[in-house]
Amino acid sequence: MAVHDAAAYRRFPGPDFYETLGWIHEVLEPETYLEIGVHGGCSLAAVRPHTVAVGIDPAPLQDDSRIFRLTSAEFFAQHDLRQVLGGKVVVFALIDGLHLFEQALEDLCNLERYAGPNTVIALHDTIPLDRETSMRRRTTEFYTGDVWKMIPFLERHRPELEMITVAAAPTGLTLIRGLDPARDSRSLLAHAAPFAALEFDYFERHHEEFLRLVPNHRAAIEGFCQLIH
Repeated sequence: MAVHDAAAYRRFPGPDFYETLGWIHEVLEPETYLEIGVHGGCSLAAVRPHTVAVGIDPAPLQDDSRIFRLTSAEFFAQHDLRQVLGGKVVVFALIDGLHLFEQALEDLCNLERYAGPNTVIALHDTIPLDRETSMRRRTTEFYTGDVWKMIPFLERHRPELEMITVAAAPTGLTLIRGLDPARDSRSLLAHAAPFAALEFDYFERHHEEFLRLVPNHRAAIEGFCQLIH
């Protein structure tokens, strides 16, 4: 873990993922926030006092009344997110749960049903460190899985979405906006198989074409988020 961490932070020096999330909360000032994959609660801690926040995690490492101890699939099957959020749309959400492409895609499809015109979705782990830590079967403690496949997939099947990927340590953060709650986004799941089959070589050859990488500077975050207000 320490070796992988050190390599990731050498690649992206400067503010890390958690500080970047804090910037987004400060810029958006979201009325509502949903986090899929709470883990130890560090990212949930960035939520501002006025924000109605909900976490989803089947095995969180903390007790918090805001956390539903469910998988994201179970949560969306059992709950109406708008009701959970007090009748409001989700303004900001983080997808950082099961690190598999198909699950991240399903999470995005479920979230889109509850999106509004100003919704921003953050997708963590979109810049994998290496082949070993981005395998579909986990063999390392430091792990991104194949979430990176979400970006070329959305470029192909949802080209109208606006996306940037922030070079934030350890493994990048992609921001997505332009979601349409009226769309039958779950139909996208039928197109997932060819992208699930992509190998890490594809990322190495083509990532400069699809990542739309921006520096991890607050100005870049503000520029993306403020355009939706």
